Amino acid sequence: MRHHSLFPMPLEVTQLILGGGSPIDLDGLRVHSHEEAWNFALNYGYDMSVPVQRAAVVRVYEDAVDFLEGVVLDGTDLHVPLEVQDLHDPLDLLEWASERPQTVRTRWSCAILRIMHTLFHVDHNVNLRFLPEIQRQVFSRYDQYLVCENDLWFLRGAYEVPLVAVERKENKDRVSMLLKMLHKPENVAETIYDQIGIRLVAEDQLGVLMVIRFLLDHHVLMPTNIKPSRSRNLMIDMEALDAWMEGLPPAFCIQDLDPEARLALSRTLALKTSGKEQNPFSSKDYSAIQFTVRTLVRLPSPATRALETLQSRLQTMGDSELSDLVCIPELLQEQEEFTFFFAHEVQVMEQSGFQSSRSGPASHSEYKQRQRDAARRRVLQGILQEEPC
Repeated sequence: MRHHSLFPMPLEVTQLILGGGSPIDLDGLRVHSHEEAWNFALNYGYDMSVPVQRAAVVRVYEDAVDFLEGVVLDGTDLHVPLEVQDLHDPLDLLEWASERPQTVRTRWSCAILRIMHTLFHVDHNVNLRFLPEIQRQVFSRYDQYLVCENDLWFLRGAYEVPLVAVERKENKDRVSMLLKMLHKPENVAETIYDQIGIRLVAEDQLGVLMVIRFLLDHHVLMPTNIKPSRSRNLMIDMEALDAWMEGLPPAFCIQDLDPEARLALSRTLALKTSGKEQNPFSSKDYSAIQFTVRTLVRLPSPATRALETLQSRLQTMGDSELSDLVCIPELLQEQEEFTFFFAHEVQVMEQSGFQSSRSGPASHSEYKQRQRDAARRRVLQGILQEEPC
């Protein structure tokens, strides 16, 4: 038996497995032949001898180069070298990313592979295949209580809460998902919790609390299904809220507050410091209550639609007896639902914070630019001058 030198340990062990790092931050691979590259791709999930799988890898490679040129390098004077942007075999990238000492070709190969790896996770996120129906079920929980009259929004159920605005995030586009994943340590699409989201804007801090209370009272939000690590309070002073509620008289009614008293109370409840910021790309001026809720989604079995289509065609052809003969009605009854919990993001804001999010440091465009800058630094490790080689 041939003896191998097992030490020193490779970075895949020390940085990833033992150190909890991200594969995106590796500065190279250990693939030194075409045979090794083929085996790497096979165990990654792609058999390059199967034409449809090879075509999928080539397509992702081309998309990665386009994203690198059109998004990551936008605003710089850098361009992807021709040698690595016009390949006949993407497996060459694996060998080039393993060259030591590193060359310019090595670093650009690594940059493309970082994006390809991220794209594979985006394109194989099973939730995205069912997103329209998931959206319908998630938003229907809110829609049953949301009312718009004369361009004014309300939450209306057992009681009524006025709103300033309502916004839905129906899906992240592919570029947004790539940018988000490229700065996330996990770098997998399943950890993007705001693929679907809803933003409810109230008049002031007190209105924000009334919105949350309404959603809880009507079981739109289930406290049992809130993900604790994803809750962020950048608006309400918890100590001030507790102190105020403790001193409330038994017969207190929020509607009895006049505008001046409500304004004073909202100022009292407002968070005086920026609090614990969990998102490094959010501005310090960003103010909201944000949390992630899991909703149980029910989808029909994939076989159900096929059976229903077959049954419909047989009936159209006048062969309803054949449908009964092959037991299609019974087969439809036997199909089990496909059920899973899907996480969506809820933001509740007051109107001044909402207006700030439209411009200035807290705006969405500024937020996206900070994400883009972070993705650029991470993808172009060893290429940008400010990055160590």
